[in-house]
Amino acid sequence: MKSITFAQGVSMYMGAVLGSGILVLPGYTAELAGPSSIFSWVLLSLLSMPLAYTFARLALQYHHYGGIATIVENAFGRTWGAIVGWFFFVWVAVGQAVVGLIGAQYLVKLFGISAEWGYVIAFPFLLIACLTNLSGMKVTGRAALFLSGLVLMLLVLTIVFSLVHLEKINFTPVFTNGLDGVGRACVLIFWAFFGWEAITHLVPEFKHPQRDVMRSTWISVVLIGLVYTALSFVTVGTHTYGGEYSAAPLSVLMNRTLGISAEAATVLVVCIVCVGTLNVFLASSSRLGYALAQEEKLPRWFGKLNEKGVPVRSTLFLFTSNTFVLCIGYLFHLGADVLIMPPTTLGIIVYVIATLASLKILWHDRTGRITALISAAACAAIAPFAKDFLLVPLAVAALCLLYQLRVRKRRATTLRARGTVSEQKPRHAGD
Repeated sequence: MKSITFAQGVSMYMGAVLGSGILVLPGYTAELAGPSSIFSWVLLSLLSMPLAYTFARLALQYHHYGGIATIVENAFGRTWGAIVGWFFFVWVAVGQAVVGLIGAQYLVKLFGISAEWGYVIAFPFLLIACLTNLSGMKVTGRAALFLSGLVLMLLVLTIVFSLVHLEKINFTPVFTNGLDGVGRACVLIFWAFFGWEAITHLVPEFKHPQRDVMRSTWISVVLIGLVYTALSFVTVGTHTYGGEYSAAPLSVLMNRTLGISAEAATVLVVCIVCVGTLNVFLASSSRLGYALAQEEKLPRWFGKLNEKGVPVRSTLFLFTSNTFVLCIGYLFHLGADVLIMPPTTLGIIVYVIATLASLKILWHDRTGRITALISAAACAAIAPFAKDFLLVPLAVAALCLLYQLRVRKRRATTLRARGTVSEQKPRHAGD
């Protein structure tokens, strides 16, 4: 049943993009690049415009739960569509644990407890998102609208009241770690801007997609770009990063500016942001898993809907896989700063391939060609900074190709068996 309205579309964009990145990334990037990190945020905010437009434009054209995997398939064929589908699915299958862990990191710092408790605290975030999604898209959309509206209000108030605390000295020297620092900051910031592609899988759920998808896209792009850049600006200008501020810079800002106790600010923002982000990404990726299973790009086991139209097996699989990642992180002492890199690298490569596919499809459309070209060039320029983690998409691609080979062999065996049975059927007299 189509249930997503225009307002819910904006809120789901904001829930997907304005996510866990706001909790730590303005501080992380300021540590990496100093005041020049603001340029990284501006660059990625500008990149969001052609990216979001391109993905929304093609999602409307193909109108399929496969989203960007469908877009890539129409440009480069079934194999590339399957690879990108696997990239996105695996990205979410391990990346949601990172969202929960980033939020838990705040709460661990707040209550002064052992870091190991962060992995336990992260689990309820995954569970709430799973239960919300199993309740159906109508509940998911309403939850996104409420959560996104609340977090936007808190962020705008924090930014406005931070302006009086800015100090000029905090903006110099500009390039503390040179251009390499800016590039590394861009890789981290990519995590904050993931989400433009997530809505492509939800376009079939919009009540009025032709009217509302593009409108919600543009409003979200402008709002999110302004909020992220402004938050980076006040983080640098108030020097709310590094040292004691590293674990929870946003709560410190809220404490200084709004008078909200650091404890209350932390609990409030973490819960809203983490649940909101997990909610939207789980809705999107579970539908991708369903679409891939229907086309035998994933095992057919994933292709089951419940009575509310929810891809129940994909949803439960993603919940389970991310719970497993939390367990691995706990056992091997892997923090969010390490676990964030594999899904981020997968996401960057998804964007590179998807924008190149968009460039091919929209080549004869001047506006589409320009936006796709800018997006593809920018994504390709950022990818090398992922360095050794580029091995992750190579490994996932290899697994995908092996599975596709197995599917082809099974089909060939089935066809041969049918042919043999047909030949062995007794002929009727007179034939």
